[in-house]
Amino acid sequence: MSPQPRLVPPQRTDTPPVDVRIARDFEELQAWATAIDATMTVVTEDWQSVTYEAVVSGQRVSCRCRDVLPQGTALRRLARTYVVGMVHQVADGECYHVREVIAPCLSAPEEDAQGQAALIAAARVETERHQRCGATAASLRTHLVERALDWP
Repeated sequence: MSPQPRLVPPQRTDTPPVDVRIARDFEELQAWATAIDATMTVVTEDWQSVTYEAVVSGQRVSCRCRDVLPQGTALRRLARTYVVGMVHQVADGECYHVREVIAPCLSAPEEDAQGQAALIAAARVETERHQRCGATAASLRTHLVERALDWP
């Protein structure tokens, strides 16, 4: 009888767990980061919010804050959001990736905005998945770039 597949990847045990704190708002996060001289970075963002994190260097402590954008800003970002589908060859098959990307230029012609979105998506896939599946921006072939508003 073959062993059951392992659905959860093995966890690293050589690093201590991260103590994550959640700030109520951006000002609280900024005050915490300033008080302990921590660096603030953007962890994730989508069309409606930005999540910031401050990490204490040399320790495994971080503080996060999800900052919801004003409605007008969120709707402008949604109008510039694209769904990008890409594929690349791996061994005997194909590996598919999909990313939601906000094109940086609001006033760019549609073709240019789609090109920007595809370029950003390919860079993100390479950064996030290269170690796992070998994806590189050069090996990815874009097969779909569609506005998120038009996405079914």
